[in-house]
Amino acid sequence: MLLFAISGFSQTKALYDKSVEAYKSKDYIQFLKLAKELDSIRPMHPTFTYNLASAYSLNGKKEESLSVLKTLVLANNTIAFEDDSDFDPIKKDKGFKDLLELKVFQSKTIESSVEKLSLSEKDLHPEGLIYLDKHKLWLSSSIRNKKVVSFDEKGKCTDWFTDCSYSVFALKTDYDQKYLWITCSAIPEMKGFSKEMEGKSEVLKIDITTRKLIKRYTIEGNHVFGDLVVSKNNDIYISDSAEPIIYKIEKENLVLWKDLRKEAFNLQGITLNKKESKIFIADYLKGILAIDIKSKKETWLEFPDNVSRKGIDGLVFYKNSLIVIQNGVVPIRIVRYKLDETENKMIDFTVLDNNRNVFNEPALATLIKNKMYFFANSPWKFYDKNFQLDESRFENPKLFELILK
Repeated sequence: MLLFAISGFSQTKALYDKSVEAYKSKDYIQFLKLAKELDSIRPMHPTFTYNLASAYSLNGKKEESLSVLKTLVLANNTIAFEDDSDFDPIKKDKGFKDLLELKVFQSKTIESSVEKLSLSEKDLHPEGLIYLDKHKLWLSSSIRNKKVVSFDEKGKCTDWFTDCSYSVFALKTDYDQKYLWITCSAIPEMKGFSKEMEGKSEVLKIDITTRKLIKRYTIEGNHVFGDLVVSKNNDIYISDSAEPIIYKIEKENLVLWKDLRKEAFNLQGITLNKKESKIFIADYLKGILAIDIKSKKETWLEFPDNVSRKGIDGLVFYKNSLIVIQNGVVPIRIVRYKLDETENKMIDFTVLDNNRNVFNEPALATLIKNKMYFFANSPWKFYDKNFQLDESRFENPKLFELILK
């Protein structure tokens, strides 16, 4: 099911079927060839990457197998490979024993953030949030109920803007806090979804004082506008999770700014460096891409050892470092990556939160000076096959605060 849900392409399925045939017939050379090809088409796919580690082992390539297994463990420490006979050739190696210890270490609970309040609207399904200090106003988006709500210090929610056609994802404001910019996308988890809406997305510009809609920005095609960032001179950049493209609002039009379809797979959080000379954008499979705004030259960030590039959703820049929310790994974690002077390489990292039961699952985040805020328990996992929420399985949205030292 996982294979077809994520891949879904007949060519990929044909390659996968051939790899299974090669494995069953013990043609391990062909199995490795096909495993490499599948892994290049869809990096970090649980099945393809596991099979690649297996194929390396069966072909006597011990170091390569251990390296791929380590990548898997860093992304999901529940992967059960210990008793798989495919790895008999490497089980006596020290590297294999190190992987078993890494699995245990990955389960360590680390707690840095603390719960600040719980929202009153249980089925809100929040994603993005923002605090407008000039207006003394907290706002949250709603995936389920297609709106923006405000909430007070006790968590009581009040409808703030409801003229949204689709699920509301990200919330950002201009430098003067005159306008609120929000991304909206049609997904099955929202109320009133129909198949005809699939792929429709828009960006809304709202006057904060009057709460009136100023303009809707739309574009044809299949899109999921998941996040956006606004520069000090009010340039707006939007990430698209359906097609790996960055859009920009330019001269009151929504235009394609950077086409990453040959580079990326699934774009998520987007942020700017302090000088606003670079955009950092997360790819759910490959890591983080840095893009020079003037030249549009892109660079995949180098990651330190012993961390996973996979599953980065929320992304914020703070004092020459990137704070990431990794909800596509097991266990879910929040990590701070320190950048070098070029801002193209990570030179150190600190795990701030890890393996916390309440994290199910955090997504986007917002910064207020040296504090980062996010919702810890957006209920993505609690929709049934008809995309109805089972409210008996989750608690009211919890806002967490993380003090960055």
